[in-house]
Amino acid sequence: MNFVELAVPFFILAMGLELAWGYWKKHQTYRLNDAVASLMMGTLSQLMGVLRLSFAAVVFAQAVQMMGVVPWTPDQWWHWVAAFVAYDFCYYWKHRFGHEWRIMWASHSAHHQSEEYNLSTALRQTSTDYIGFVFYLPMYLAGTPVYVMISVGTLNLVYQFWVHTQHVKRLGVLDYIFVTPSNHRVHHAKNPAYIDKNYGGFFILWDRLFGTFCDERDEEKPIYGITHGLRSWNPIWANASVWWQTLVLAFKAPRWRDKALIWFKGPGWFPQGLRPDSDDPIGWTEQYDPALPASSKAYVFAQYWVLTAAGFALTGTYQQMPSVQVWTLFALLASSMFVIGVWLEHRPLRFAVDGIRGGLLASAGLWMPLVINESVAVQEAWVETMQMLGVVNVLAVSGLYLLQRGPARAATI
Repeated sequence: MNFVELAVPFFILAMGLELAWGYWKKHQTYRLNDAVASLMMGTLSQLMGVLRLSFAAVVFAQAVQMMGVVPWTPDQWWHWVAAFVAYDFCYYWKHRFGHEWRIMWASHSAHHQSEEYNLSTALRQTSTDYIGFVFYLPMYLAGTPVYVMISVGTLNLVYQFWVHTQHVKRLGVLDYIFVTPSNHRVHHAKNPAYIDKNYGGFFILWDRLFGTFCDERDEEKPIYGITHGLRSWNPIWANASVWWQTLVLAFKAPRWRDKALIWFKGPGWFPQGLRPDSDDPIGWTEQYDPALPASSKAYVFAQYWVLTAAGFALTGTYQQMPSVQVWTLFALLASSMFVIGVWLEHRPLRFAVDGIRGGLLASAGLWMPLVINESVAVQEAWVETMQMLGVVNVLAVSGLYLLQRGPARAATI
């Protein structure tokens, strides 16, 4: 059972309740730009599944076949408990190496980029995790059935959702045994004393056992985010930034040895002769928060829900479509998220890039048949929907241009 799919409506409800609670308590932990960026990254992460890039499944299947592993049958309740505990143990090491090796931090850093800490941060997931699956290989080689792995893995992930909040304080003895909001706030903080601590997913006991535990201190309030701030709301760049930075460092490294080592050292390690740029905001505490007019905020909020609905529709229909159409629709959704990032950053080119997107969608009936030769009912439904959304999008962008640029242009005449 995939518990994440079942939990999505409860995730949305919980975020709404947390938002309302923050207003009531006058301690709001949400910002529209930060929350939308996090949620878009969660949607993009889920959309990666439609590309059928099942590297992990191929590796696991080959390993199990080569070793002649016979899956065991979970016919006792303790089998499930043992599998859950084993999974959490593997998760601890995967998570820990996700901070200690650049090749894994390049992927995992996406989850830590948010400078706020709320339930939407939990859904800020990477789209480039192609290595972490190897930490679960021992469980497959021990004969753990795939459906057991999916069940305990998604249950572990659902549990981790609720600990991303600032509104739940200390929980006494529970803080000693389990990962709780207090423990996980430490993990997301970039305070020097808190960095690389509290890796557990369900049990915090692993951190206590292996020396990576740190208690949240009243005198040191967590400051959230990464030490080198992303300074962007673009979900594509958020996923690619550390990969790109590491590639640049590997290229610049004068020694061949360092070109390889850079991938397996921590994010704070640099090749000989190279250091962070002087303008890297190490220790920077000012949040990235470009000012937006109210009209842009309303437009971005509406666009996010349209993209979310389209994402759910694609994950529900992609198996009925040829691969080229799936990739085309994925590219359109990903580029639409890029455009929303441009709006959130209040870039001057936002009208132009969004106008191009609207034109592509409105003209889908002309160019989509050139890309896809097959004609199926679901394809026709997608084309009609894209055309309708494209027309609405062009009208909306035109209205926003007149609203935001019109008065300024008239003042210069």
